[in-house]
Amino acid sequence: MPRQTITSLIYVSTARPGLDQQDLLAIMSAARRNNPRFGITGPILFNGFNFMQCIEGDRAATNDCLRRIERDDRHSGITIISHSELPNRQFTQWCMAGQSVPESPDLMETDIGGLLSRDSVSETTRTLFRSFLSFGIKAPDSEP
Repeated sequence: MPRQTITSLIYVSTARPGLDQQDLLAIMSAARRNNPRFGITGPILFNGFNFMQCIEGDRAATNDCLRRIERDDRHSGITIISHSELPNRQFTQWCMAGQSVPESPDLMETDIGGLLSRDSVSETTRTLFRSFLSFGIKAPDSEP
């Protein structure tokens, strides 16, 4: 019997104006409740303006999850930036890891840097998420 591949999708989207901490907690709660039932894993980041998420699982479950995400009015403009079929999951133990950037103690769910440094994470995924970590962060005012 051929081994089943894992579908891995990474998307970015724009948060609805006025999205607040309670909205983010609701997203995390729903994902933690639903994703294990469907065999979906992957981290989500929020930078104050945008979301970036990797969802991975079997092809049908991943596509179904993406369709549910697309219907969520808490964000818009979903753009898939990476789609691959992999022999193994990159995020095996994470039904939903998340982080708000800049970090908020109430929303910090895991060390994303540590998660990304695992051998199972592809260099492409690592680069995309590390780049996203710098988006939306206001640089300190510089001296004239």
